[in-house]
Amino acid sequence: MPRPARTALVLQGGGALGAYELGAARRLYKDEPFAPDIIAGVSIGAITAVLLARPAPGLKPLDALEAFWQKITVSGLFLPPPLRPYASVLGNPNFFVPRLDYYALPIWTNIYDTEPLRQTLSQLVDLKALADPKATPGLLESATDVEAGQIQYFYSGEKGLSLDHIIASGSLPPSFPMTVIGDKTYWDGGLFDNTPLGAVLDKLDTSKGADLTIYVVNLFPNRAPIPRNMQEVTARTQNLQFANRTLEDVKMLRRIDEVAALMEALENLPEGNPLKNNPAYQAVAERHYVRVPRIISITRPEQVLGFGGSDFSPDTIEQRADEGYKQTERALQA
Repeated sequence: MPRPARTALVLQGGGALGAYELGAARRLYKDEPFAPDIIAGVSIGAITAVLLARPAPGLKPLDALEAFWQKITVSGLFLPPPLRPYASVLGNPNFFVPRLDYYALPIWTNIYDTEPLRQTLSQLVDLKALADPKATPGLLESATDVEAGQIQYFYSGEKGLSLDHIIASGSLPPSFPMTVIGDKTYWDGGLFDNTPLGAVLDKLDTSKGADLTIYVVNLFPNRAPIPRNMQEVTARTQNLQFANRTLEDVKMLRRIDEVAALMEALENLPEGNPLKNNPAYQAVAERHYVRVPRIISITRPEQVLGFGGSDFSPDTIEQRADEGYKQTERALQA
């Protein structure tokens, strides 16, 4: 039986910015054993999560993640050096490739085909373990229900997952196609919520005295200078769309803490809890509210500019991984 979930790793989406998560993982997994009870992610964060949580047989979590980034690096050696960061416009052979059915252009809903991503993940992920609801650690992904306009969370401990769930989480329009699972159609989970912290909180241990810690890796910083031109306005808007809402989640948790404290006080009354049979009290008690956990935020300090989320060039990937490692080191020390 899986142990109660007390630690979690939460990973944002952001395309090629996910190399920062590679660096963060290098530092986190340097300390043995780093073994979160739940790993949650959106988009590229969902890919990072599944590689860390369900590496293929013979691979350690970090090995699978390193192999993925080696496969999706685009050298662009055929281009002049200033243009190499833009090489992935022409496709990424192990991630996405341009559509060729130009005759159907009027009814296109996406530009690239992501079948290469499915093939890459099938080599690096333990598909049998991915489908097993008893496998650990818990794996949580999210996607946006296109028709309903609502976020949908997929948790491995309920029915198990498939590569469809991972790919759905990263189906960012208009670049990538919608993903169909059952009778639902999904886009990227980051369109609705790029930091699935709230869903993770619902899975954590609710027992009294539980020491809860959540590591949150943010690819988009919340703070940034006031924009001074239209280019900076565009960048700021994009960053705010995918930025972390952790502070709002924590504010809500503080309110829930007050409810939990009140319920505890009622339970500890010398003459007994006068509301124990009250339906309203029982309904609240069944929710098993958790205390505010320790949240360790690891955040890229710079905004994403222009084509940054699509730059899979070797130098940029290693630069971001190095940045993620150093920022994680600072966060752990703090």
